[in-house]
Amino acid sequence: EWNSLRASGVSFQIKVESNEGTWVDEPVPTIESCPNCKFIYTTSIFNYGGGANAAQVSSLTGVTNDYRTLTSGERKYFLGFTETGDGKVDRAFACGIKGEAPHNGEVFCIEGKTDGTLYTSIEGKLMTLYGAYDSNTNKGCQDNGSNVDCRGAVGASANDDGIVGVSVGDDYCSVRSVGRAYCDEW
Repeated sequence: EWNSLRASGVSFQIKVESNEGTWVDEPVPTIESCPNCKFIYTTSIFNYGGGANAAQVSSLTGVTNDYRTLTSGERKYFLGFTETGDGKVDRAFACGIKGEAPHNGEVFCIEGKTDGTLYTSIEGKLMTLYGAYDSNTNKGCQDNGSNVDCRGAVGASANDDGIVGVSVGDDYCSVRSVGRAYCDEW
């Protein structure tokens, strides 16, 4: 078509405009183990459970739908939560990004629970994600019957009281069985 236009003596100009920025937004990634979650990194304690004591999501600072905004730099751990219809924090999760094989780079969340009912399913998922403990590398999961402790660049733990956590060294995010969630830096 270009050649036929040119052969007929028609000419035209094309104006090109260049602007910085993203023109096509990437879809926000989801985390399978934290369905419909919002994410936060905070050292302030907030309550979950959807009841009268649960935090209003609107009162939390730094809430995002895209966990990647929380994991720039060295931070590889954060919190996830779901929201009730009336805007309160319902379920809470400790989340992280696995730091080595197997599953290097995989994003995961483990749900805390006030009654400990999720321990068995969490235990199996962590064992699959980290593998069995290897004393030569000091990596992998140890199941002690009432808790599972997983070691690696990003650690994870869960116990039968419903407490879960994700850590890097001494820094961590934790969901407590008393209905509280927070992160701490040492």
